[in-house]
Amino acid sequence: MSKRNGAKMEANTEFALRNVEVKARVRQPEKLREVAAKLADSPLVELQQNDQFYKRPAEAGDRLKLRREVGRQPQLVWYSREDVSGPKLSKYRLCLLQDEEQAQKLDLLLADCLGKAGQLKKTRYLYMVGQTRVHLDDVQGLGHFMELEVVLRPDQTIEEGQTIADDLLEKLGVSSDDLITGSYMDAYHAQSCS
Repeated sequence: MSKRNGAKMEANTEFALRNVEVKARVRQPEKLREVAAKLADSPLVELQQNDQFYKRPAEAGDRLKLRREVGRQPQLVWYSREDVSGPKLSKYRLCLLQDEEQAQKLDLLLADCLGKAGQLKKTRYLYMVGQTRVHLDDVQGLGHFMELEVVLRPDQTIEEGQTIADDLLEKLGVSSDDLITGSYMDAYHAQSCS
């Protein structure tokens, strides 16, 4: 945690966190919510998220966003992953911001330095299944999606995470035909261009 001019920010600066991630389109959201609820170890958490993405250098899979959630601290999120379908490694760093005022200042700074790539709003239904965050997302203007994030422990391999993800995909009844590449922002831009 660092403090500068009374502003407090918390960040994981020692290393990037890791998870194995997979995204898919959802054709029957209510049915998938029922299955996820049965598998979950804890109660459902419903989140209202507003993500502002910023332009980045042309490094494949490298993204930066400012996330605002109702009732939670804003956070700056950097992540990097390959744009392929199916389970893949995602490395990320988080920086919790003190409050909305700090988020607004950071948003202006990043917009001036990098430019804005776009904004997404979604309702996220979060279920925890073991070490995996199961997200069922209703993305404004895009539709229904599912995202698995198998949060890897430092001693776990990517292959172990992929095995966990594959097992959960099967239990959730997610078809390989519904797996997607890229981010929601990529899908939004592709939809806007068509």
